[in-house]
Amino acid sequence: MEPEALQGINSEVRALGAQIVVLTPKLERYTRALHKKLNLTFDMLTDLHLKTAEQFRLVFTLPDYLRDLYKSFGNALDRLHDEPEYRLPIPARYVVDKQGIIRAADVNADYTIRLKPSETLRQLRMLTGSLAALNLRA
Repeated sequence: MEPEALQGINSEVRALGAQIVVLTPKLERYTRALHKKLNLTFDMLTDLHLKTAEQFRLVFTLPDYLRDLYKSFGNALDRLHDEPEYRLPIPARYVVDKQGIIRAADVNADYTIRLKPSETLRQLRMLTGSLAALNLRA
């Protein structure tokens, strides 16, 4: 599960002076329960009605056959996300510097393929190392 995997690197991320923030379409009442259950130490924010994902053009609608399959398994995305059209965000992960510049990005339309948290940590280490080198030269 993605939040658990990110929790596994959170202490190292914090040691590098960074933070993890998860943006999810799940309504706050569901993320609050998950946050507590997994004892997460980073923020999970709700992207209500996928407004942020839409701005990044990272939204897709499940085809009818998948919608029916999800429903047959009791997965009520419409209730969890308040999304009657069964829209989902394309998973994405960004490393953003303190000036708000995206320094690394991973986006894959195949939601089953996700960047390993260790790779995100490697990118963050590279970024913090590069910034430290820039500060030494200044």
